[in-house]
Amino acid sequence: MAKTQVRNILKSNDSNKEKAAYIWEYYKWHLIAVLMTLLFIIYFVMQLFNQPQVDYHIGVLGPQATTEQSETLANDLKTLLDPEDKEGKMLVTITQEGQGAERFFAQLAAAEYDLVLVDEVAFENFADSESMEVLQVEGVESANLFTEPEENKIIGIESNSIPYFSEHKATSNLIALVPKNSTKKAETEKFFEEQGMILQFQKSE
Repeated sequence: MAKTQVRNILKSNDSNKEKAAYIWEYYKWHLIAVLMTLLFIIYFVMQLFNQPQVDYHIGVLGPQATTEQSETLANDLKTLLDPEDKEGKMLVTITQEGQGAERFFAQLAAAEYDLVLVDEVAFENFADSESMEVLQVEGVESANLFTEPEENKIIGIESNSIPYFSEHKATSNLIALVPKNSTKKAETEKFFEEQGMILQFQKSE
């Protein structure tokens, strides 16, 4: 029916201006919907191509921190893991406890973090060997290691025992864990090696 109406309008003797006016009058909402869809697709594609490549991402769930503190942490991480300044970006995202926790856990579930830092309360509430890597660590005192209560497996390291974190207020007095869904395990091993530690991941049984 709609095609017939359009065909009749285009075949009429009316001027092009009148034809365009008729089509707009009858199909403007359809045209607007199509236009909005096209704009959304263009925006999505631009965002996809303009998104910076993230080489390593540390997520922190803790006290409120300033943008400057986050940038300082990210710059120090860049110097540590990428001294030759290759293409890519190092991110340290600090999420404030409370309402921001929902976003933190959503990003954690989406495998956006390669290393996470949380306080003891959060550690006790969600950290386990199902979601976090079981670690074998050398170069850290046993008192600075955190285990999963039920199975006594090491899954966390006191952040104050890690020089990179102890040097920054925003990442001190927290617990570092490695998410199982991280795809940057080699970079994590390198990170701890730079801290004077040997970190290995225990293979699943």
